[in-house]
Amino acid sequence: MGEPILHVYADYKWTGPSGPVARLCRELSRQGWRSDLVCARPPPESERSLGSRAREMGLGAFEEGFCLDSSCGLRGAMRDVKALRELIREGGYRLVHCHGSWDHFICALALRRRRGATSLVRTDHRGRAYRRNPFWRRFYGPRTLDHLIVLSDRYAAQAVDRMKLAPDSVSSVRGAVDTEEYRPVQPPPELRKRLGLGAQDVVFGVVARVQWHRRFDVLLEAALRVQRQSRRIKIAVCGRGTHKREILDEPLARLGLEGTVLPLGYRTDDYMDVLSTFDAGLMLAPGSDGSCRAALQMAAMGKPLLVARRGTLPDIVVDGETGVVIDDSPANLAEAMLQVAADRDARRRWGVAGRRRMQEHFSLSVQAERVRQVYEKVLGRRPEPAHAP
Repeated sequence: MGEPILHVYADYKWTGPSGPVARLCRELSRQGWRSDLVCARPPPESERSLGSRAREMGLGAFEEGFCLDSSCGLRGAMRDVKALRELIREGGYRLVHCHGSWDHFICALALRRRRGATSLVRTDHRGRAYRRNPFWRRFYGPRTLDHLIVLSDRYAAQAVDRMKLAPDSVSSVRGAVDTEEYRPVQPPPELRKRLGLGAQDVVFGVVARVQWHRRFDVLLEAALRVQRQSRRIKIAVCGRGTHKREILDEPLARLGLEGTVLPLGYRTDDYMDVLSTFDAGLMLAPGSDGSCRAALQMAAMGKPLLVARRGTLPDIVVDGETGVVIDDSPANLAEAMLQVAADRDARRRWGVAGRRRMQEHFSLSVQAERVRQVYEKVLGRRPEPAHAP
């Protein structure tokens, strides 16, 4: 059995990477490492908070007394530092695991007097390219952090090379998906028709917040090229965003793409049903969740993926085996969409292989096992075999 671990996440919302953090805590607890969670106190009007969901999952969750928001200012930050320091001392935690920059800052201050007694691990969920930056080198270095977890081997190599971190202080742990919850299913009868999709249409699903950096301009230019050659190819966009009208709605009307690109909006209760209608998933750029959670979910449901060579997307898709990886110019994207749409057998093979890859390399149990190995390394324990009784 492992030691109790305290996870800290500076948000109250059940969104972005917060859900995966809670699921990691649950899986670690199942593997014998009790994982408690500190998160921000939700406002009174909040109906669905990270803390409440964590407690429903059987986790110890601490919210009261914590602001965990940079908007609280220096006084609020110092209150959080004091409250966290007391919680760590009372709980006897020898390892704290933070999941964002603000909670990293708060934890580093709280543990300043406990270096050696309590270790600090950070997971960087953004999937960022590290720079040769003196501030970053100090922030992620041994003065404030004992171990950094990143989302891919490429990011680990960058952290070592560009921030001069010790190789044994950085580990790569992939994102994860619940392969039991997300699995191949048939779409409900008539759903495709209700969404405006024909029986013979080949549907590429885009699940992404509608933001400037998600490369919707490239997507729409590619869609215009595809439309000239095939009216059977549809692009279904699931997502919302503050600038959705300027980024998506107005260009669709201006370019005459309303019949090819279908904005389905933000889906909640029927999210997985809508995903089941897709013939393939499409993603051009990660969002704030660098693990590309939506891509993992579609792959776990047996959908082949067409992705850009950006962020962790090339780590998720094996080009020519579970989907297609491209340099995402409009011409390249249009050509790839036409090829994928024309080869039904390849889509089936890639979908089967993609789900198997999720089960073998991106499952919650695999992720928790790798994090467990990091904990044992940091705590100076000799890792046990992965399948020890």
